[in-house]
Amino acid sequence: MVEIFAVKLLKQDVFFNKKTDLLNKLPASLIEKFNNYAHNKNLQRTIFGELLSRYYIGLKTNTDSRNIFFNIGEKGKPFLQNSNIHFNISHSGEWVVAAFSEKETGIDIELIREPNYNVAKRYFSEIEILNLNSTSDPERKRQLFFDYWTIKESYLKAIGTGLTKSLSSFTVLFNEGNISITDDVNKEDLYINQFDFDKDYKLSVCSYEESILKKIQTIEF
Repeated sequence: MVEIFAVKLLKQDVFFNKKTDLLNKLPASLIEKFNNYAHNKNLQRTIFGELLSRYYIGLKTNTDSRNIFFNIGEKGKPFLQNSNIHFNISHSGEWVVAAFSEKETGIDIELIREPNYNVAKRYFSEIEILNLNSTSDPERKRQLFFDYWTIKESYLKAIGTGLTKSLSSFTVLFNEGNISITDDVNKEDLYINQFDFDKDYKLSVCSYEESILKKIQTIEF
């Protein structure tokens, strides 16, 4: 079962006042590291990502969040040693989200904004570019751009390559509500889901786990 959690960023003054309490839930090495970071939204996103992953794993393993340590795979993806819990984090705008599963999973969230469509020429496949350019309605075109982007990102995270694999090397296909990916290299079955989580955002999850909880669980500070 894929489970998805989300936490919304705090106002900067609230975060500043609560930073010490938040950091005290992390390992000492991270406290020292984050104390040297500038006080901005990127720091808050990073800390909330760390806390969100430890929140879930702590619940599942009955482990104090300060005693949970992650290894980093050769492609830069964090993982928990000797565990069947797989997870992935993403953040954009005001949200930090995480997906957890017993199999490899990728998640991506993006704030919907005016895209730079020149990016599509570099990162989208020929079919995707054709579909994008044939979409005349500006709002639908913008939505489609971020559909493609979040699905592609979540797919690369699920298969563990990150951006070492070209985004244009595979194609996202939509067919009567179903989403699939054609990739000449990766032939394994993956399950792709999108969520109407926040009207201003696109959120996509790609996983080797077929079963997925359809409700995103929002964690309050």
